Amino acid sequence: MTRRPRATPWRATLAAAACLALTAFGALPANAAEDEPLGRPVPTAEAPSSDAGDPLAPRTRDLGVSAAAAAAELSATAGTQDLAPIAAATGSISGTVTKMTGAKTKAPLAGAVVSVHPYQPSSDTLPPAVATATSAANGTYTVTGVPAGQYLALFRDPAKGTKLLPDFWRNAAYATSATPITVSDGQTATGIDEMLAPLLSGYIAGADRYETSAAIAEDFPVGVDCVYLASGANFPDALSAAPAAATCGGPLLLVQPTALPAKIAAQLTRLKPAKVFIAGGTGAVSAKVEQAVKARVPSASIKRLAGKDRYGTSRAIVDTAFGTSQYVWIATGVDFPDALAASNAAAAYREPVLIVPGRAAKVDAATMQTVANRQPDAVVIAGGTGAVSTGIENQLWWDYGKLRLSGKDRYGTSMAINDWAWNTPGSSSVYAFITNGTKFPDALSGAALAGGRYGAPMYTVPPNCVPNTVQQHISELRVYEAYLIGYFSKISFAEPLKRC
Repeated sequence: MTRRPRATPWRATLAAAACLALTAFGALPANAAEDEPLGRPVPTAEAPSSDAGDPLAPRTRDLGVSAAAAAAELSATAGTQDLAPIAAATGSISGTVTKMTGAKTKAPLAGAVVSVHPYQPSSDTLPPAVATATSAANGTYTVTGVPAGQYLALFRDPAKGTKLLPDFWRNAAYATSATPITVSDGQTATGIDEMLAPLLSGYIAGADRYETSAAIAEDFPVGVDCVYLASGANFPDALSAAPAAATCGGPLLLVQPTALPAKIAAQLTRLKPAKVFIAGGTGAVSAKVEQAVKARVPSASIKRLAGKDRYGTSRAIVDTAFGTSQYVWIATGVDFPDALAASNAAAAYREPVLIVPGRAAKVDAATMQTVANRQPDAVVIAGGTGAVSTGIENQLWWDYGKLRLSGKDRYGTSMAINDWAWNTPGSSSVYAFITNGTKFPDALSGAALAGGRYGAPMYTVPPNCVPNTVQQHISELRVYEAYLIGYFSKISFAEPLKRC
């Protein structure tokens, strides 16, 4: 029996429930498949931008008008900003505002401000409110004087020091994913209810690396274009596979070298992918596993992407999955932390990660050809010179713009990558994901989910805490939900974002 603690609004199962699951069932937090995806709709990000004169300038990934930014602006101008002029408006909007008080409980929220704004789907700004109202002691409100038309409702708690995050109706952190409300003359649009909650956090984890991979895959819809499979016993083949999976909107599933785990098999059956790509030769993923996959998804085309070694496999994956690309990410194939951080950022921007023998003086002609075939503006090197040598850096620099992103350790490098790929101010994200920097398997599948599916950052942290730099970056991105991926032995369920 397994439990899946997910911090989704309306069906929130917070850390207390996860703690009960751990107590009841033993050593590891086990997450089972649930029919719910992550809780909040994710608007489509604008095209990544950087300084037009500098292709290596930090990037921003903007989701548009956030409820948090709009609420902050309204709070700053409260009492000084006039409402848009309305002549004899007779429509209204009513409902109830509540606040989350526990895993499955809520209470009326008095004093919440509800502002009604014209709906302009093509606009990147939020028009001034046409009318506002404040919720009563029982949480009810009615906004009157609304003319006929379509509107967005913004809910916020103006109380000083509140931890409740503002929302657009329904349960939307950004205007582009909000549900418009239709108002008619002389009529009341009823049932416009909203629950405000603080930053939510939870686990996506299984009893082992394969169950965690299956739990991550549960957030992908049936009928995905592709699925990538890689060995969960070692990391190299999966490092390039995660961003490749992002190009076709599918997950990366981990398998045993000689067996198809039951929950991975079940996910293949559920997902019904059109194509299955196997990363690595038969020494990594055996012919027996390939036959088991064929039996599970007989209608899917199955292709093995492999080279004579991990670097050849990386090239095969990149050459198959990617055409031209603004950037090619370069990471060592000798160790995993830097490449994992690069894989998530690359997945978010649909760019390849090419692993290289980082301690070598230079890379071979085949690697240089794979880079050249992508026609990049620049290469981005993940990690310091101890990971990818200055010889390789200079070799690549001869033909391409070059950027090295590194920190004093694996955690610093992860933060440097995220800070460049989701530079603030300017970037925003509904979600943030956190992985244990001492373990590679969970993060392998996590990159296809975090970066690939949600365009969200994934931070590599120590097993016992989340550094202040990560906490600050999550705050600056105006994140609404943060998830730990996999098992953290020293971060308690009661405090998933424990500060260092």
